[in-house]
Amino acid sequence: MASSLKAAKTSKQPKVSALTQEVRKTTGGALALDRTEYGSGDAALEPKIQTTGVQSPSRPRAFELLFSQPTTLIGLSKSERDRIVVSAVADDKGNEYPVSHFRDQVWDLTSEVEAKNRKPSSTRICWPGDLPKALVDDAKAVLYCALRRGRDDGKKWSGSVVLTVGKGAVLVLKHFASLNINNFGSVRALHLSDYIADLRKDRRPNLIYNRLLVVDLLWLFSSEIFHPLPEYPWSGSTLSEVCGCNGDDNGPTGRTGKTPVIPLSVQRKVFTLCEARLKAADTLFRGRDREDITVYSAELTRVRDAVLYLLQVTSGMRNSETVGIRSDCWRTEVKNGVVFHWVRTIEIKTHKGLVDYLVPPEAIFALEILKRYAEPLQARLADEGRWLEKVLGQGIDGDGRVGSGMSVAEAVERLNHIREIGQHLFLGIYKRKSDHLGTGSRIDVMSGQSCNGQLKRLASAAGTDWDLTNHQCRRTFAFNIANSRLGRMALIFLKWQLKHSSVSWTQLYASNPYQDQSLYREMEAELVEARVGLMEGWMRSDALLSGGAGKKLMQNRATPIQSLQDLLRHTADHINIRSTGHAWCLSGTLGCHGQGVYDPTMCSGCSQAIIDEGQSAAWQMIHLDNLRLAAITDCGPAATQKAERAIKRSVQVLDDLGVAVPTQELAHDYAEAKTV
Repeated sequence: MASSLKAAKTSKQPKVSALTQEVRKTTGGALALDRTEYGSGDAALEPKIQTTGVQSPSRPRAFELLFSQPTTLIGLSKSERDRIVVSAVADDKGNEYPVSHFRDQVWDLTSEVEAKNRKPSSTRICWPGDLPKALVDDAKAVLYCALRRGRDDGKKWSGSVVLTVGKGAVLVLKHFASLNINNFGSVRALHLSDYIADLRKDRRPNLIYNRLLVVDLLWLFSSEIFHPLPEYPWSGSTLSEVCGCNGDDNGPTGRTGKTPVIPLSVQRKVFTLCEARLKAADTLFRGRDREDITVYSAELTRVRDAVLYLLQVTSGMRNSETVGIRSDCWRTEVKNGVVFHWVRTIEIKTHKGLVDYLVPPEAIFALEILKRYAEPLQARLADEGRWLEKVLGQGIDGDGRVGSGMSVAEAVERLNHIREIGQHLFLGIYKRKSDHLGTGSRIDVMSGQSCNGQLKRLASAAGTDWDLTNHQCRRTFAFNIANSRLGRMALIFLKWQLKHSSVSWTQLYASNPYQDQSLYREMEAELVEARVGLMEGWMRSDALLSGGAGKKLMQNRATPIQSLQDLLRHTADHINIRSTGHAWCLSGTLGCHGQGVYDPTMCSGCSQAIIDEGQSAAWQMIHLDNLRLAAITDCGPAATQKAERAIKRSVQVLDDLGVAVPTQELAHDYAEAKTV
């Protein structure tokens, strides 16, 4: 591969990818870095072809200890439940240590969370000690069942989901306690409907849904708790519906993109600032190496933040995938004379594992700069790892702790974490815990909240008041590509690049934020009204219909219904009706796939077609064309047989509609007129 790159340079300059061209066009040419200005020469900035250092070392898991825990709580006493291990860690020698028990006031689920962009405090559930214990214990029980067994779809819940539900559960428990409710056996649907009504005043539906998901679990795992709910909590509906969400599948259908696209003027200002920071990076690194500035100086973290924005807005990566990037996880390939640059990282949300992202060369240059920024921080992590190995090897003191004052489980968890993030690039200072230096801080991966805070500072430094966030970068990337010269065909590329499970999500990300959604809703309402009027004519008892669906509809008209208008409106909301000029087509994904437009006789017996009286004149003309075709005798027996079948079908349709079949004389006159 290296030889092919060299040959490509010396012989013919390879083309750059379309993605590269679009990024440069969108940013007004910003970040087209002059490598000589950077200071390290071409060799230092030349994209490398690397596959090593990409995958994080696998974390040891306490499989045996966790596997030995019960998956159901039915029949267990309170004391037996209290001894259950909720989370545990293992070292590289196979020793396993419990971290959290059922009885603990704090559940530490750090070992259950794959994403590294989480603050340590965000991976813990703090159960209130001042609330009725019956409420807390039953909430713990259903959350434990969800963690071990998942819900009713057979899929295991991730640690991140359990944390989200657990933190929401704490708020629900506090609300019930404020109503003097001491256990879930006293909770009624009315309590929940009032609570939801209050929440909907100032909270989005998905936030309400996540908060109340614990109540769904209480109903699902009612046999696992001591005080089950006395009645179904959502009054014949579902949690998703009462919260105002778009359906139980939580999918993209019917949604509008709420994350704003970054305005082009803001993009250019931020890109210009990023360009200036990256060009000045070499001077800063030289000063750091001479100890003129510290490793943790604000000037160096600004370089890191510039790379963060650049990488997210030019690749569409989620924040968890961006901060998961490791040293030398990028490569360059030349295929058919086109240069492609790839970055490899781990995708967690949809469990795809190792994935590649196509990026412009500017992103590769920025990663090379980020690598130099991270080197001393990675060295400090390595030192801390060696120190932890040493203190763990010295044994446990009389209080059951290692020499540093940490519990064995804490030391093992931190050592496992260091081994996982030791080659990560987006590193920073975490000031709530100390490492081997004893300075009250340690190195860790940037959290999602920290990244958002740094992006806001970046936008402010660029002279804008735009509230910049991680997800805006992803949405902006999708919008820019979808509306580029690549056209809407770019949606297929975007689905792959964004690692979406459905192209519907990609369409949502790529939608135009400036389109008038109210106009689309008005158009949809008009379409529904048109369908209702059309179907109302079909439902008249004297209306003659043909086609497979038309005959079925005539049979069903004999069934009495309470409200014809309600039936028609409900049906109009859920079906598509398309006109072919000679029939109404109800087909969604089945049927002829449009061939009936060109061969009308295919619609006559189609189960998805309705032919009404308004199309009778068209079928008379179709029948005359069929007679004219049958009069041709020099095209062979196949054409003759096809004409005969077509005549029978058009006659059948006209008979169904009660319309006179054109005579042979009329067919002769029609043929003569066609000839003239």
